Amino acid sequence: MKNPILASLFLLLFFAACNNRDGKSTKTEKSVNTKKPNAALTENFYKRLEGTIAGKTVVMHLQKLNGEVDGNYYYNGSWLNLMVDTLIGKDSLVFSEHSFNDYYFNENGNQAKLSFKWTGNGFKGNWMSGDKAKTYPVLLEEKYPEGSYEFTTGIFKDSVKAFADKPKSPVAEIGFEYLKAKANTEQGSWLDNQLKRISGIKKGNVSREIAFREIADTYFDDYRNEVVEEEKNNSDRGFLGWMNYTDDSQQTIVYNDRGFVVIDFLADAYTGGAHGNYSSTMYCLDVENKKQMVLSDVVKIDSNTLQSILEKNLRKQYNIKPGEKISTVLFDDFLKPNNNFYFNSNGLAFMYNPYEIASYAQGQIVIFIPFTELKPYVVPAFASRIGLK
Repeated sequence: MKNPILASLFLLLFFAACNNRDGKSTKTEKSVNTKKPNAALTENFYKRLEGTIAGKTVVMHLQKLNGEVDGNYYYNGSWLNLMVDTLIGKDSLVFSEHSFNDYYFNENGNQAKLSFKWTGNGFKGNWMSGDKAKTYPVLLEEKYPEGSYEFTTGIFKDSVKAFADKPKSPVAEIGFEYLKAKANTEQGSWLDNQLKRISGIKKGNVSREIAFREIADTYFDDYRNEVVEEEKNNSDRGFLGWMNYTDDSQQTIVYNDRGFVVIDFLADAYTGGAHGNYSSTMYCLDVENKKQMVLSDVVKIDSNTLQSILEKNLRKQYNIKPGEKISTVLFDDFLKPNNNFYFNSNGLAFMYNPYEIASYAQGQIVIFIPFTELKPYVVPAFASRIGLK
């Protein structure tokens, strides 16, 4: 799948767990749906994987579409992203691993590597540190406990030339990389309709193929109209050189447990200029209660207290020394919470997109706050659901 910030962007990574769960389990083994062994790894997939790295329990999410694989997991205090480094045949993968802040602040750029081989119902392999000094075994199995959901992945792409009769005509391209939930239950149907809505489909009863076709046609009509205007007003300014437009989106799962699903919706577009723009909108879905969550569903906290906790964790995660201003990383000397939040069983994160609080070169700024620092403020019903004590 595409990833505009690292190779461009980074996708995010998750969750320490216990007893075959992403955190503190309250379910028995009877609730675990282990996938039956398959002979080969399918061409496209989403997989929720449970297992161990160096003996510590993890839940990992991997997605493959159009020959590209990425994923995420949480381990020992860090939320980590995986970008595919190498594909070896049909059943072996090599990933590079990174956290959000180390891409721009790790001068050596030595990323840990994970080497996986498909076993029929999971992956077996090794984790190796960036300096190659440490190697740990990895063993993962595809599982869907009660309160987690199965998905398939899909893609819609199309393009149109500005001038059909010119071989070197600029082109507009549009693409949707999407998730589709298994909709054989009322909750599954609701979840699938939410995924459609996130992609811009307004009517849940319309198929993705038809809806994406309509969205693409509108996009191409607007593009053709703009080409006509540019040709009329800027014909002597070489406008054809910068009218290769793109409009792409991608849905990625960053949490899938306990009746919650968290989606990172990444939109990436180029409409001329020095570079394109991209942003992630986080959707926290309470599938059990069929609602999109707001921050007050997770924590009840005043904005000043939350700002103080955010700034403390910004300093820790972005290596801002005591006495240094946080404007060494950000535009301003303060960091206010926004509504672009998400969570796992271990903590709450806030996503800030390029230009929101820092320069484009800094990429996305993500601040993770462990629930141990938010304990007095976590909503009791949420704490119970997520397994907090």
